[in-house]
Amino acid sequence: MLASRALAEIIELEDFLRVRARRREQALSARCLVIMEDCLVASRVAYGGAHPGERRIRAAKIRQLEDLIAYTAQLV
Repeated sequence: MLASRALAEIIELEDFLRVRARRREQALSARCLVIMEDCLVASRVAYGGAHPGERRIRAAKIRQLEDLIAYTAQLV
């Protein structure tokens, strides 16, 4: 009986740690999402004021940020 109780306690602890880690991961992902969205706004402003030769590079960065934001949003 003692062995089954110890096993149950281990499983509960693992579940608790997993839930706690997931909450921390979600909080970090949410913070990253805010930072990336701010960066996207700044990138769009920079695109508007960029020389024609720079616009292609800035547009690529904007697309990458949009893709990364969409991916991160799915995780949160």
